[in-house]
Amino acid sequence: MPVPLMPRAARVCAAVVVAALGVIACGRRTFPKPPELVAPQAITDLRAENQRDGVLLVWGRPAKHVDGAVLLDLGSFIVERAPGDGSAGFQPLTTIELNDRERFRQTKSFRYLDSEPQVGRSYLYRVVAMTDDGYKSEPSNAVALTREIPAVPPPPHARGKSAPAPAR
Repeated sequence: MPVPLMPRAARVCAAVVVAALGVIACGRRTFPKPPELVAPQAITDLRAENQRDGVLLVWGRPAKHVDGAVLLDLGSFIVERAPGDGSAGFQPLTTIELNDRERFRQTKSFRYLDSEPQVGRSYLYRVVAMTDDGYKSEPSNAVALTREIPAVPPPPHARGKSAPAPAR
């Protein structure tokens, strides 16, 4: 028994469905990459300095993934601290969430003030960058610091000049 042919409208409809499925299936923009290549590059410019209110950490924004691709999905930073001798290992202090991805000008430099260190004690700090998908960078350069309270600078009129004599 011969197979009946599909009417023209049904053939056109079937062709449209097949084409639509083909377009949907082609949504992949790139080949999958291993996780170690999609992590952000490690931060290399972490600095720490004593402030009156604590230890100020400053670092720059990583711009690329480990594989060199532009980093568009930076989601947060994890700030870690350890005792100065490293005996207890690094512990997370805080997570700094980013919300500037949609801005035309993204934040280039970040700051965190650790107000908990005790005067006279030494500490190590490092920062880990993380994408929105949870891929973590290698830890940043570690910085060591002994907590001290900086001296208060003299008032401007006292720097190298004598105070004006009182009027009589």
